[in-house]
Amino acid sequence: MLKVVALHCSEKLDSQIFQEILSFLDEDEQKKILSFYRWQDAQRSLLGKFLVRAIICKRFQVKNGDIKIMRSKMGKPYAYNIPQGSFNISHSGAWIVGAFDSLPVGIDIEQIKEIDLDMARKILDIDDFEELMRKKESGLSDYFYKCWTFNESYLKMLGQGISIPLLSVKKLSDKAFLKTYPIDTNYVLSVCSNSHIFPENITFTDIKKLLKCIEV
Repeated sequence: MLKVVALHCSEKLDSQIFQEILSFLDEDEQKKILSFYRWQDAQRSLLGKFLVRAIICKRFQVKNGDIKIMRSKMGKPYAYNIPQGSFNISHSGAWIVGAFDSLPVGIDIEQIKEIDLDMARKILDIDDFEELMRKKESGLSDYFYKCWTFNESYLKMLGQGISIPLLSVKKLSDKAFLKTYPIDTNYVLSVCSNSHIFPENITFTDIKKLLKCIEV
């Protein structure tokens, strides 16, 4: 069953907590995180990988040490020894979100920023751009990021990178099932699945809860 989990973390982690969480990752994951120049990037990457491991531990009642995360040829991460443990992670700003299912799934969250209409015209499908122009000023960015996150979540479900120009919302809806979730007034969150069964709500978690999941 599809599960959407969200973790909010806007402050820099205490170094002791950072190191404790880092210890749950494998050596290659640790090296990648420690190579980031900005602490914000390192922390988001750390918490995304930590979220995956903690939720898999809880869902499948496995030990963290038995989880082996690998990547496909296109770079999509997967749990090598848990084939039914499909997942996808996204992070932006203060949010780290994950989608977990037995089927391929994609998720994307984007922080809403002011958009350039000339840029939007170039990358949006013509139908979506015309719909964008029918929106009130206050709804322009919301709709643009809805189109963007739909595309990103769809391509992440397939294990491919984002392509420009974007597919129209209608074309995407013909290819897979899509859903947006309210999470924060400054963010847009979308999930893509091959199944029409979505959870009604996001499951919000925190670091203490995740530590309990992964330490069992």
